[in-house]
Amino acid sequence: MASPKKTLVLDLGMQSLRIAEFSSTESGGLKLLRGARRELMLDPALDTSRPDQIRLALKDILKAWRITRSDVVCVLPAHTVFTRVVPLEVPGGSSSQVAAVVGFEAQQNIPFPLEEVVWDYVVMGNTPSGAVNVIFAAIKTDLLESLCDSVASTGLNITAVLVAPLALYDAFLHASSATASETTLLLDMGSRTSNMIISAEGSFFSRSIPSGGLAVTSAIAKDIHAELDEAEKLKIARGSVALGAGFEQATDPIEANIARIARQTLLKTQADISRSLSYYRSNLGGNEPTLILLTGGMAYLPYLAEFFNEKLQKKTSFFNPMEDIGVAESAHSFLESNSNNLGELVGGALVLTSSPRTKINLLPPSVSKKRSFAKRIPYLAAAVLFFLASLGALYGFALQATSLTRATTATIDKQIADQTSISNRIKTKVENELAIQQTTDILLSLVSLWEAYPRILTELSTKVPERYLWITEIQPAVDTSARGVSPNSNDGSIKALLVKGLYLDNPKQASVIDDFVTSLQSSDVFAVEEKEKSKIITQRGSPNGEYWAYPFSLRIPLRNPFTPLP
Repeated sequence: MASPKKTLVLDLGMQSLRIAEFSSTESGGLKLLRGARRELMLDPALDTSRPDQIRLALKDILKAWRITRSDVVCVLPAHTVFTRVVPLEVPGGSSSQVAAVVGFEAQQNIPFPLEEVVWDYVVMGNTPSGAVNVIFAAIKTDLLESLCDSVASTGLNITAVLVAPLALYDAFLHASSATASETTLLLDMGSRTSNMIISAEGSFFSRSIPSGGLAVTSAIAKDIHAELDEAEKLKIARGSVALGAGFEQATDPIEANIARIARQTLLKTQADISRSLSYYRSNLGGNEPTLILLTGGMAYLPYLAEFFNEKLQKKTSFFNPMEDIGVAESAHSFLESNSNNLGELVGGALVLTSSPRTKINLLPPSVSKKRSFAKRIPYLAAAVLFFLASLGALYGFALQATSLTRATTATIDKQIADQTSISNRIKTKVENELAIQQTTDILLSLVSLWEAYPRILTELSTKVPERYLWITEIQPAVDTSARGVSPNSNDGSIKALLVKGLYLDNPKQASVIDDFVTSLQSSDVFAVEEKEKSKIITQRGSPNGEYWAYPFSLRIPLRNPFTPLP
């Protein structure tokens, strides 16, 4: 007798990681062999370390189970995957017609560029109004790769990547065939999201509400000024949901306060659920659910079912996905501690059975490439054998071609030597030409320098006033940053001159300096602008009657900078 098929199912929740091993039975059913759970860091700020947390937790579990290699089905939490139910008005509703428009609809409905995500779709019957129900699911490729890399690094072989709401829906159909004809609201109360799944005959609707157990924990932590971990422990140990008017509150003040906070937080979630139900009825023509089934990590909270029964006025109970599923002795403790939160694991394990399930898979590109390569291995083996046979046939030809190859190689070597000699001579010519060019540049700069100083002196003597002012010193300007003018550049060129001199006590006094600067505006040698006059005059001695002459200093820019000798 062949051994039963086995697989691991990994539920990557945000608050906890849960893994279970299932096997198929002779009758085609499932059996839970064992399970384990590890808590993850609660703070959303630590989400970047989530892959490392998953890797460490998995290694710890697999070491305890003594598993080195195994297939695994991964179930992603709802808040990491964009899921949207899109009703399409497709004439006839045939699969070929849906496939023809689904690419365009994906671009319209997935709020990311399609090349940045891994996405898939599945047709889930019809809406009550008659449109084809298409479910789009998409996740950022980099996020998916990081999560799958952390799983694969432990030695597990990922065979499928599912989405939590759809896996839960599959588990519901597997366990609730008797109520499949009713309109049922499956409410999965998770850590980050509350997932609504409405199942009706031939119809499906899903929506994720961004509020869950973490919202209650955060509200408690804020109220009592505690850390999230402390508030979470308090919620688990003493938490409940306060009931409405007419019900007696808890006598313990701490428990009463936690119950009050939980009720206030859940009122917002309940309002979102009511709005979603209204949308389902009015826009999609759906019927009001007659039954609410609670599941998820927060379903343990006392009086949660009574709260939704009170607010939504519908029969409320808990979802049990373990109907008709065998349980091994070693899995009883895991089953008891996770009794309200096994739907995703069961939905992932249905790959071992022939039960109907949602055909959607978000395998990352790296895993898809490995699986595609594995399928090509037989063809690659045949190609290798053919290649080896070809090598044998070519060996004889190679022996005959060896002598011809050697002769040809000798000829080519001689041609290479000749070409190398020519290349070396060309290189020498180029180096000589560069040396000549450098010498030419030096000579041209010397000629320019030889002409520069006489032109400067001639221009200054032409522009200096005939009376009252004379120049005593001319030198290159080296530091004018204090006057708001950039200093000479680092290339060593002179861009301005510092001209110093004296002006005689005269009727115009210091105005003769302004006249001198004004006369320089028409110079071809100096670059003097009217608006720059205040920057050019760097010193102007004030007459006080004690001296016969007073100093002045000018910084005069050159139109054509020049480089002095070293």
